[in-house]
Amino acid sequence: MIPPVTLPANSKVRIPVDLKLKPGWRLDPTHGFFETDSGERFTPHKDLPKNSRIVYKVPGLAGADPSKLSKHERDLQRYVQVILPPGESPADYVDLIRKWPCVAEAHTAPEMSLPQHG
Repeated sequence: MIPPVTLPANSKVRIPVDLKLKPGWRLDPTHGFFETDSGERFTPHKDLPKNSRIVYKVPGLAGADPSKLSKHERDLQRYVQVILPPGESPADYVDLIRKWPCVAEAHTAPEMSLPQHG
């Protein structure tokens, strides 16, 4: 097996915190908060550094009607990423993010690497 090549130090690729929302929760990316159908809201920005972004992992499913999606698509609809500004480590925030009321699970995404051509 050929070992992978790590990303260059000047790469603009950042490692996010991947999280899965609890059933019934969704992200409002325009306003930056999480909400439920019953109106419960959670705004996470006080827990994150300035210029952090929270985005759906599969944006094409974000606004889709869950009743028209397959079981697997509904599951994918619950995945979100927290992208921290340059210089911030996702490992420093993952435990805090796990405590958010909307989060079922959270972890630091794997380190990126490129294949090495032999």
